[in-house]
Amino acid sequence: MNERPDREAAKRRIMFVPGEDFYFLAYTFLVLLEGLGATSPDKALHDSRKLAYIADFMGGDSDLRLVITKAPLSASARSRLTLLYDRAVARRVAVERLVAALATRGLVCVVRNPEEEDRVYLGESRLATALLSSSTFQKEEERLKVLRGKIPQLRTMTLATFKQRLFGDRGVRTWGD
Repeated sequence: MNERPDREAAKRRIMFVPGEDFYFLAYTFLVLLEGLGATSPDKALHDSRKLAYIADFMGGDSDLRLVITKAPLSASARSRLTLLYDRAVARRVAVERLVAALATRGLVCVVRNPEEEDRVYLGESRLATALLSSSTFQKEEERLKVLRGKIPQLRTMTLATFKQRLFGDRGVRTWGD
């Protein structure tokens, strides 16, 4: 009975490279939108760029522990968090392309306002519903719940505030939006 989670984990390791794989990012984004309840324009995720920063924390327990611990970070832990931040900054263009591709396929809907950041919510796609009803991404859903416990306003907070709470408060220098 305990073999099933091990087989699922092994299967996922073969299917995806968390944080680097576009398929993983796409599924993570869909799980993120569902987990945040972003299912309509009035409940949309404010600023899709947050996905670039969240993906690594949804992909692994050890990285998630870096931002949820209340204890001061060691130098090596802060170095790892800095690496995650730098990787997220580099991933932002890919995330923008991913959001556009998902919107083109009707998996997500994007509302763009020139004065504000974009707002993204799940589209009414059968494919998205089928993917999200699978238990394949149960671990990511659990990690998102933990992250939401640390940052309850995750869906609506600005990118700058989000980066400060996730990285700046832990000793990592952040810059720009």
